[in-house]
Amino acid sequence: MKNICRITLMLFAFCILLTGCCSANMTADDMAFKLLNLYPSLPPATQYVKNGRKYEVGYLSPEQFGYLYTGETVRLPEWDKIEDFRLILSDATAFFEIHVIRTKTASDADEVAKLLHRRARLLTFHNKMNEDYPAEDPLVYVNGRYAVLVATYDNEAARRLLEKLL
Repeated sequence: MKNICRITLMLFAFCILLTGCCSANMTADDMAFKLLNLYPSLPPATQYVKNGRKYEVGYLSPEQFGYLYTGETVRLPEWDKIEDFRLILSDATAFFEIHVIRTKTASDADEVAKLLHRRARLLTFHNKMNEDYPAEDPLVYVNGRYAVLVATYDNEAARRLLEKLL
């Protein structure tokens, strides 16, 4: 009887531990929508997902993904390291972007973060040329299997949320 109680208590503690770790089961969609809810006044946007259906809104081919981050229509090796993503790109001139990428492993997230840093440099360059971009310094945040790029008018709110979630 003591062993059954001990095992039951251990299972209960294990379940509490698992449910307390919110990032373990959080998809890229979950995190992207939490981030998006921080910004109620953003202009219309297009959203892309990794496993979108070809010819439907939200589809992004591996080659289009490569173009977004490098300016070349190529399939990047990082594509195969990604489990899922949601990319939110504004459709208007008041640009903003939120990229949430969940990779297969934590080391893959470090590799994907290099692409996000490159995109952040492209956005910063765009801002200097056009002066219509609200984010002076796009935020790249990496933790565990997640690599996130946030370029909005309030990146600090996103940083605080990401620190809380991850």
